[in-house]
Amino acid sequence: MATRSDPHNPGRLIGRSEVERREEYMNNLKDHLLKSLPILVEMVTNCLHNTPLTRPTAEQLLETLTLVLDAMDNIHGGNLGRTLNIANVLHMKETKEKKRRINELEVT
Repeated sequence: MATRSDPHNPGRLIGRSEVERREEYMNNLKDHLLKSLPILVEMVTNCLHNTPLTRPTAEQLLETLTLVLDAMDNIHGGNLGRTLNIANVLHMKETKEKKRRINELEVT
């Protein structure tokens, strides 16, 4: 369980649940994020629901993230897509290299 300081007695710690911790964290971020990417705040908030049936599906997350990336790409003049593509290629190369090393270890 995470803790926080008691506002009436700063030397005393108060226990809080994971739900309370998430809520406080999101409230601190919301103002900033709501101005720039409100759809992202909604998506993250929905992902943190306590009941799995109320959380978004993988398809819904992908759809929302695609919208967010498109919006960010427009903001950054089309460079975001190229940057993400480069990052993806680098990740694929790293993965291939790791698999190659594992295969070498298994052979020896």
